Amino acid sequence: MNPDSGWRALKRERVLENLSRAAITLATDGGGPDAVTVDAIAERAEVSRRTFFNYFPTKEAAFTWPLQAMVTHFIAALGARPDDEPIWDVIHHAVEETLTSPDTDLALVAEADALVSASPALLLVHDATASGRLPLEEGMRALHAEFARRLPGDLTRDPASMLVVECAAVALRVSTSLCARHGGDPRPHVASVIDQLRNGIRPARH
Repeated sequence: MNPDSGWRALKRERVLENLSRAAITLATDGGGPDAVTVDAIAERAEVSRRTFFNYFPTKEAAFTWPLQAMVTHFIAALGARPDDEPIWDVIHHAVEETLTSPDTDLALVAEADALVSASPALLLVHDATASGRLPLEEGMRALHAEFARRLPGDLTRDPASMLVVECAAVALRVSTSLCARHGGDPRPHVASVIDQLRNGIRPARH
C-alpha cells in the first residue's frame, strides 16, 4: 500500500470518528437525535458545515457510523478465519478481534446503539454509502453471504443455520454491551457469551 494512501485513509477515519462522536454526544446530552443539527455537530467537531457533508450525507449517518464501522470490521474478521474452522470458533475469534481492535471504541459503539434502539428511524433515514462504510442492511447481507459458504444448511430454510447467523450478530452486540458496561479486557466477556451460545443458554438462578 502506498504510505500516502494509508495516511489519508487513517486521517479520514479519524475525521469520521470525530464527527460521529460530536453528533452522539450532542444527542445524548440533550434532546436526542432530532434536536441535533448539522451546524451544531460541525461546531462541536470544530469543522465547517461543508466539511461535515464531505464525510457524511446526512446527520443520521453520523449517529450510526460506529455501528457500521464495527459491522464492517466484524465481517472482515469472519472472512479472515480458516474455512475449515468450527463455526463457533470462527464467531468467537471474529468477535474478539473486532472488540479488541484499537479501531473499535466500545463506549462510542454502545452510545450509538442506545440511540438507534431509542430511535430506530435513524437506520431508515440515512444513506451511508458516501461515508465509505457498509449500511447496516448491506452489512447483514454480507454477513449472510459469509455464513452461507461456511454452513451446510440453507440459510433461508434450515433453522440451525439461520440461528447461527442471528446469534453471531447477537453475540457481537451483547459482548459489546458487556464490555462497555464493565470495562477491562473484552476477551472474558466474549468467551462467556460464546460459551453460552455454544453450550446452550442457561440463565443464572435467582
